[in-house]
Amino acid sequence: MNHTRKVTLLPEGKTFEVLAQTTVMEAVAQAGVTVTAPCGREGGCGKCRVEVTSGVAPPSGVEREALTAAQLASGVRLSCQARVVGDASVTVPAASRAADMRVLLGGVSRGVPFEPNVVKTAAELPEQTLENPVAKLEHLRRTMDLRADLRADLGLLRRMPGALEASGGRVTAVACGDRLIALEAGDTSGRGFGVALDLGTTTVVGALVDLTTGKGLGMASAVNRQTAYGHDVIGRINMTVEQADGLETLRRAALETLNFVVEKLTQEAGVSREEVYEATVVGNATMVHLLLGVPPRFLGRLPYVAVVGDAVDLRAQEAGLGIHPDGRVYVLPNIAGFVGADTVGAILASGLDEDDGRVRMMADIGTNCEIALRVDHRLIVCSTPAGPAFEGARIACGMYAAPGAIEEVKIDGDVRVKVIGGGAPRGLCGSGLVDVGAELLRAGVVDETGRMLGLGELDGRVSPALRQRVMEEASGLAFRVANGEGGEAIRLTQRDIRELQLAKGAIRTGIDLLLERAGLGVGDLDELCLAGGFGNYIDKRNAIRLGLIPDLPLERLRFIGNGALAGARMALVSTAMRRRGEGVAREAEHLQIAGTPDFQMRFSEAMLF
Repeated sequence: MNHTRKVTLLPEGKTFEVLAQTTVMEAVAQAGVTVTAPCGREGGCGKCRVEVTSGVAPPSGVEREALTAAQLASGVRLSCQARVVGDASVTVPAASRAADMRVLLGGVSRGVPFEPNVVKTAAELPEQTLENPVAKLEHLRRTMDLRADLRADLGLLRRMPGALEASGGRVTAVACGDRLIALEAGDTSGRGFGVALDLGTTTVVGALVDLTTGKGLGMASAVNRQTAYGHDVIGRINMTVEQADGLETLRRAALETLNFVVEKLTQEAGVSREEVYEATVVGNATMVHLLLGVPPRFLGRLPYVAVVGDAVDLRAQEAGLGIHPDGRVYVLPNIAGFVGADTVGAILASGLDEDDGRVRMMADIGTNCEIALRVDHRLIVCSTPAGPAFEGARIACGMYAAPGAIEEVKIDGDVRVKVIGGGAPRGLCGSGLVDVGAELLRAGVVDETGRMLGLGELDGRVSPALRQRVMEEASGLAFRVANGEGGEAIRLTQRDIRELQLAKGAIRTGIDLLLERAGLGVGDLDELCLAGGFGNYIDKRNAIRLGLIPDLPLERLRFIGNGALAGARMALVSTAMRRRGEGVAREAEHLQIAGTPDFQMRFSEAMLF
């Protein structure tokens, strides 16, 4: 009996086979199309809509709640719910696809000692004689002046005789730390590369580096394919507990994304993957566990502890990363709880690993917000669940920072917007969400409690143009920010404002509690570094107006770009920075903010604008 069904993906025209009862979302993923699913495939967000012909099971109760009868009749379905039962054609509209995001690829510059872990040494090997009958590996060590503790794995030892014979005596040894990972014929010492990778909850960013000079050769990014299974780490942790193959599914999704980024980097630079000898990886604690295939369930329940804390160093082939198979993958250490390797990277990038006499803070704003405070010899850190609102999830018209996203909003009698890539808007990204929230607050359409004022309350208080933008919907009030290409309203709802308040309240609570732990106030901060793509694009004044960040003089605010990636790159070119990162992980004080006294009260207060 044939249990497979044919699915045709439109407009690409790709036809492929899937098992019967596969969801449409999982089916199109086999063709390389990732459908956005902020709710974690539970059907609650309604953003994974596709158009199908015959060949799918009748609509589920979840679909009947999320879609109108007219939409269902026209073939619109939720791809996370609809299951393939026969041959079908599926159209995935642009609004449902995980678009190429605009992410911050750069980072800060900081002088670091150039001492990469990868060293290539070329030499002419003399013939061995009876007077010098040492083993071949020892012969290499002595002749090429390699480190005395250099080791070789069994696989390389097996290949060594053939490699030496093929070299004709002129050979290049490739050492990664204390391991000999390759022997190459001739002098290839001028070519050696590494990649720094930031495995984010939503995006993956990579940088290719020439390890003979330290020069950057290119950067690339992609949407983390794990987003098809949920936008927050708790949902992914739960998936590993509730589904027998959940951990392996998420591990493969992470590796597919990392390898896609590596392939893109090497192709654009004209570099063979076999010439990439090492990768350094950062990510939050959950991402690190998922990448390594380590069950993260202890992170999902009190007292929120990790299995992996120390740095991890393993063979690329074992990790599943598509670089030189005997190359190394170095994963920076986690600190504690949800404060992971990405925070260690951002701390290195911002310089908070050193005491320079000032009071400095770093906030890496993303789906999770990690915050670090340097006061003299103390480094105090915490993590707070900002949630995916700034990534567009749980926002009615929210989306990634991709072409078509509204990134800036100005209100001066009426509304002016700036759209990424120009053209008609498709939705609101994080920086646009902050802007419209602050502008509505300033214009008096929203009050300090976050309540959107009704039409009657706005009479005489705002311009007629603004009043006309307030919409009364079945679910409550909404504000029309702009019109999309098809005339549909790109709007901000009352529920969206609550989501914004939850996100900003969580971040501000973390900032305030860290300062309180050190016995300091906002005015004591000499510098606040904002890291992460979202943190780099937000309007400082609007962030202050909402209370997202403290009301500091603008000159005390510093954007440091993708600090996590910058730190990973520092660890790639400098073993000294690796040691510093490991020291940071050991010495940092971790504040579990959910367990602090009066947390709920502080959080509620921080939600106010």
